[in-house]
Amino acid sequence: MTKIILRYVCACLAIIPYVAYADTLLVTVNGVKAGEGNLRIAVFDEAHRDEFPDGEYLSGVEVAATEEQMTIEIFDLDQGDYAVAIIQDLDENGELNKNFLGIPKEPYGFSGKWKSGGSSYDKALFNTDEVGFAITITLK
Repeated sequence: MTKIILRYVCACLAIIPYVAYADTLLVTVNGVKAGEGNLRIAVFDEAHRDEFPDGEYLSGVEVAATEEQMTIEIFDLDQGDYAVAIIQDLDENGELNKNFLGIPKEPYGFSGKWKSGGSSYDKALFNTDEVGFAITITLK
């Protein structure tokens, strides 16, 4: 009987992290230049779609770029559609530096099916009902 109760308690404790993070988006970022500048992550929703990727956003965070792969938490999101844009601000000037042709000189990336080049809200779109609250973005 004690083993059954112990298994039940362990099973209940095992789901607590998933319940606690139900509204927290976990963004794993690959290709970070460790030790150089900050990662600036912006989350856009339908109300901010016209601002994507470098305007006003729903939620965002800036963290020091300390590892080649980092996981950042974005709190207080409801289930739904979102698009994420990330830059690694190497010189910490608050913007994505570009050359005279408009090509980014700093690492950047987007959510969704994006692979390289620019992106749009529709291309970067993902739904938390489909992918959950965890995505991976590789910087280019």
